[in-house]
Amino acid sequence: MTIQDLISEADYAAQRGVSARTIQRERALRIGPPFIKMGRRIFYRPAAIESWLLAKEQAQPRAPKREVA
Repeated sequence: MTIQDLISEADYAAQRGVSARTIQRERALRIGPPFIKMGRRIFYRPAAIESWLLAKEQAQPRAPKREVA
């Protein structure tokens, strides 16, 4: 992996359709994907984002079966 493979904070926010501030807030609350800090800049590995998204995946709950009278 090279630096060119990393996704900037702004690009990650744009891909998710949220503001950079939302990404910063999630990072501060430790609810976002793992990140890499180089100086003052924040980057994300595409594989880390994918793993984080897969971990957040939830199964659709099924409705309870009704008894037939």
